[in-house]
Amino acid sequence: MTEKIKILIADDHPILREGIKTVLELKGDFEIVGEADSGFKACELVPRLNPDIVLMDIRMEKMDGIKASRNIKLLYPETKILLLTMHDDADYILEALKIGVEGYILKMSDMDKVVNAIKLIMENETYFDPKITKSVATMTTEILKNSKRNEFLEKYELTSRETEIAGLMVDGLSTKQIAEKLNVSISTVSNHRRHVFIKLKVTKLSELISFAIHEGVFIFKEE
Repeated sequence: MTEKIKILIADDHPILREGIKTVLELKGDFEIVGEADSGFKACELVPRLNPDIVLMDIRMEKMDGIKASRNIKLLYPETKILLLTMHDDADYILEALKIGVEGYILKMSDMDKVVNAIKLIMENETYFDPKITKSVATMTTEILKNSKRNEFLEKYELTSRETEIAGLMVDGLSTKQIAEKLNVSISTVSNHRRHVFIKLKVTKLSELISFAIHEGVFIFKEE
């Protein structure tokens, strides 16, 4: 029998916590080991309950989800974190990318999407909701003009294929999905992904997203 994924839910709205708990428990693959109504409580419960993943609301009283995530990642880096966020949490999201959380998702997302995000994260993948990434990018910069975009590509010496794959990564597609979309092998996508990371001097997807947001809205894509 496969072990259930142990989850700690941190949200200051009891009704929302109960709703998430009910749906996840009905799926059969998850065990809700605890609930927290603040970031402070989440930090207190992690060492006691040893969850595999924390579903962490960003906006909470006493201690917000970003501060809590920073503390948890510092003390218990093996604990994975999926942030529950709103469209207008731009500053929080930029900070979350620096902390190294495994993902973020819209707070009111369909639960099947949440389940998928949790499972991806537990397979050592990441899940960054492209709707949130686009929202943050739109709020923080203006779309680059083609001339500026071309200057950027020349500066970092990205090939057209690397550019395309980087854009799909920022859009939330996995390596397998990119391979299927472009009709190439997974190893080919992995090689291009590695080259993108080397050229842009990033080491993981969260850093690539942060880089894209700061350089301009979807620098990798034609609009």
